[in-house]
Amino acid sequence: MKNKNAVPLKEALEDFFKEKKWGTNIKGYQIISHWGDLVAREVAQNSQPLKIQNQCLFLSVKSNVWANELNLRKGEIIQKINLKAEEEIISNILFKVQPSQF
Repeated sequence: MKNKNAVPLKEALEDFFKEKKWGTNIKGYQIISHWGDLVAREVAQNSQPLKIQNQCLFLSVKSNVWANELNLRKGEIIQKINLKAEEEIISNILFKVQPSQF
């Protein structure tokens, strides 16, 4: 016997995430975990996303040269991220030079 109130699991989870407002956070984690697929290989080798907070991506970079280069490409990177996420999850990027992480 079918329950008339039954909802597919995918739909139930999407509703739950919307209710808790977790959807944007999940998209942010996906961006961080798939960084290498989102940006060019050379960029991925010289940068690493740290976190997303208040629509700001904190990005660790290998050197001041890379911080400058990515700052020039900031608009392009933000646009790619938001396009992939299908919503505006990033409005700014801040860079932190940490050569020891690479």
